[in-house]
This record gives sequence, structure tokens and C-alpha cells, in this order.
Amino acid sequence: MIETPDGFSYFNGFGTNYYTIGTKINDMIVNWKKSKQGLSFDNLKNYSLLDLSMNQLSGEIPTSLGRLKALKILNVSLNNFYGRIPASIGELKNLEGLDLSRNNLSGSIPQSLAMLLQLTILDVSNNKLTGRIPIGSQMDTMNNPNFFANNSGLCGMQIQVLCPEDSSSTKPPEVERKESWFSWEGMVVGYVVAFFVTVAILYLTEHCVPVKPPNHRSQRRRQRV
Repeated sequence: MIETPDGFSYFNGFGTNYYTIGTKINDMIVNWKKSKQGLSFDNLKNYSLLDLSMNQLSGEIPTSLGRLKALKILNVSLNNFYGRIPASIGELKNLEGLDLSRNNLSGSIPQSLAMLLQLTILDVSNNKLTGRIPIGSQMDTMNNPNFFANNSGLCGMQIQVLCPEDSSSTKPPEVERKESWFSWEGMVVGYVVAFFVTVAILYLTEHCVPVKPPNHRSQRRRQRV
């Protein structure tokens, strides 16, 4: 349990019943195995829940979060974080819920999040994220468009928005069917034409090439000899 000087705040963003912090990290007192301690990084390594939401925190999300191996829930929503989502979050193998919503995060969602095999909820809505939403493993199940909302630059199968590189290479089914029909039709016509041309050449060679008349002089010479 985490205590704060100003009391508790109830956290139910991921459907849990945990009491979580409602103040800045340097104001917290931790009840750790019945002894109150300050919140140090050594203790953070053992926490399964970290909620820093609604604290007006700013700056970039530290890459050192990837060292909190026991984390199952991480909530940093409703702050002023900016910059990229650190790829090190993909090292939190036990992470089940990740809420990065309502910040000023930019860039792409790191592919490393596909390594989070326990992840069931990912909320990155209301940021400035761009690019393709990662695919693979649990990321293929993140198909709630509300959790990606208000990121006009995002694309991917999870939100059923084609990425620019996909739309330029993808053709409508009607066009593909027509092209395939034309290709087969062209092959058949080519074979037929080649067959008749071959037959015609053989016919002309056999019937139309003039036969050289016999040389009578050479025959007379042979008779004299």
C-alpha cells in the first residue's frame, strides 16, 4: 500500500481496486512490510502498480522505467509528458495495463510493446503520436479505437486506417480481378497465335519453297565417264 500525506485517491482506470497515489512522487511515504520508508528507486523495483496520473508532471518519460520489472499497471495519464514513448517499456514483461493518455507524446509507438505478452489494455489516446501501430502478439488484440483516439497521425489495422505506404500499393479487388483476367487472357492469346504461326511456317516451308531443277549437264558427264 502507498500512503500520501494528503490521503488516498481511488484508481479504477483498469478495473482494479487499488488505492494509488494522488500527489507528486517526492511527497510519498511507503508502507513497506509494516515499516514506513521513503520512496526510493530500490523499492520501486518491487512495485506492481505505479500511478502517477493527474500530477502535472512534465518532461520526457524516463527510459529507466524499463527497470521496474515487477510492474503490472503503469498509469502516467493526464500529465504534460512530451517526447517519444521509451522503447524500454517493452522490457516490462509483467505489464498488463499501460495508460499514457492525455499527454503531449509524439513520434511512433515503439515496436517493443509487441513483446508485452501480458498486456491487455493500452491507452495512448489524446497525444500527438504518428505512424503505424505495432503489430504482433498482444498488439493485434488492441482493437479498441478509443484507446488510440485523437492521434491524427496514427494508422494500422487496429483502428482500420490504412497507412500511406499501404494505400499506395493496395489496389481495389475489382482492379486486381481485371488485371488477373487480362494476364490470363493475354497468355492464352499468345499461345494460340504462336501455334498458328508455327503451323503456317511449316506449311510454307514444305509447299512453297521452289525445288531446284536437275542439272542435265552433270548427268551427261557422269554417263560419259
